Amino acid sequence: MGLGESQMLDTTLKKDTSLAVLITVIYFIVFQISTLVSSVVIVFCGNKNEVAKNYFLNNSGIPYFWGIGLGMLVILVGTKYKSDFRVNTEPLKKMTYKIFFSLVVVVMATQIILGIYSLIFEKLVNMIGFSAISQVKEATGSSKTLSMLLYASFLGPIAEELVFRGFLLNNLKKHGQGFAIFVSAYMFGLYHSNFIQTPFAFIVGLLFGYVALTYGIKWSIGLHIFNNFVLGDFLSYVLRGLGSRQINLISDLLVIFGGLTGFVILWVNRKKIYIWYQNNALKKSDYKMFFTRKIVIIVTVIIFIIACLGLDKL
Repeated sequence: MGLGESQMLDTTLKKDTSLAVLITVIYFIVFQISTLVSSVVIVFCGNKNEVAKNYFLNNSGIPYFWGIGLGMLVILVGTKYKSDFRVNTEPLKKMTYKIFFSLVVVVMATQIILGIYSLIFEKLVNMIGFSAISQVKEATGSSKTLSMLLYASFLGPIAEELVFRGFLLNNLKKHGQGFAIFVSAYMFGLYHSNFIQTPFAFIVGLLFGYVALTYGIKWSIGLHIFNNFVLGDFLSYVLRGLGSRQINLISDLLVIFGGLTGFVILWVNRKKIYIWYQNNALKKSDYKMFFTRKIVIIVTVIIFIIACLGLDKL
């Protein structure tokens, strides 16, 4: 490859990365603003007392429906600017029940890591006079209304997969699977703007990206829904007759059992994972290029500030 061709590919990579990230950032902004505006409009146009208004703002999923709808318009408009948005990509491998089960327990293994990380992070911020308990509750809490259940367990996962795997991942996969998976997972993590959820979303985002490219996006959607619904709201619903202590105990035991199974599966397949990593690992220049994009720096700093503002003073 000549020097001129190499420079051209480098320029294309920078442009494709900046454009794809910018469109997802615009999606995030439109989603947040439209959700906020619709919440305000619905609350102030309705005949509700103060308690009912606060309950609606904290538990209703209806404003998020507007956020998803208007946000997806951004993605659709963005595809007109030489961007790629595919839902039915051709899978490299066929999904089986055994593989899907393995993926589920690997997700549960990441939840064990999240639990340990949450405890450590809470101890660290306690040392400087803050607490992340509210962010932990936001990450692990179950839905209290049907509309929030519909959003958190179904519409949200579908929209997020279409944006981060259907759009962002597909726009960048021509520059390497590893690079595309990393960038989509990084932006997916930032999208959650929460010190507890962001690391977890990044880790599972890596897995969702691999699943979307290898087995098809419908399976990353299915895995995402399984994580949010079955391991979250559905389990709480099934155990609703028990006390909160018993529910937490059963949930923790299920996650521990499934997670340990996931760690075993990762260990057994460590050679295959290592080979895949060796073939798709990012070069130092890839990291440097990505983290020096102005849009990436700006959005990372803003999300960090938002996450800091979400901490509670002791």
